[in-house]
Amino acid sequence: METRSGSSNCSLQFETKNLRLNNREKTLAVVILAALLVGAWLPERIIVSTSPSLEHRIFFLTRANSEIKLGDYLVFRHKDSDFVQKGLDPANDRMIKKVGCRPGNILSTDVERNYFCGHKLLGVALKKDSKGRSLPLFQFSGPVPEDSYFMVGTNPRSFDSKYFGFVHANDILYKALPIW
Repeated sequence: METRSGSSNCSLQFETKNLRLNNREKTLAVVILAALLVGAWLPERIIVSTSPSLEHRIFFLTRANSEIKLGDYLVFRHKDSDFVQKGLDPANDRMIKKVGCRPGNILSTDVERNYFCGHKLLGVALKKDSKGRSLPLFQFSGPVPEDSYFMVGTNPRSFDSKYFGFVHANDILYKALPIW
């Protein structure tokens, strides 16, 4: 077998393709890039609650710097109560509840352990949890203090502000918008 260099018979010619993308390919590239960026960002903004204390299970997290209204769901840290700490996973000290009463609203209780914001019933405080342990009781009647929120669950057995008291604005991490 004989090889000849420099011969026109054996020289290889490569054609260079035009590397420009057509509109369809550009659109596909943008969609893939956007999906990658959203995929990297979105998991940090989605929270799944397995707690039966809420009617919703999946939430989209937003910053809590806008006005907090009655009925808003908030993610917050609450470490003050020993009882709260016993019930929380040490690796995750966050809770999610709904705003039942906000600063300036009148929070009241009665002898039957009913909690009201104005005239709206927020819930009834139980004496014992599902394991038979005595529950603490938050007692307060009057205007909710500045920068404080009374948080409630949507399940009657929810462990919420009826037991651990107000959540301060400094402990609020996110607003949580229900998705499902």
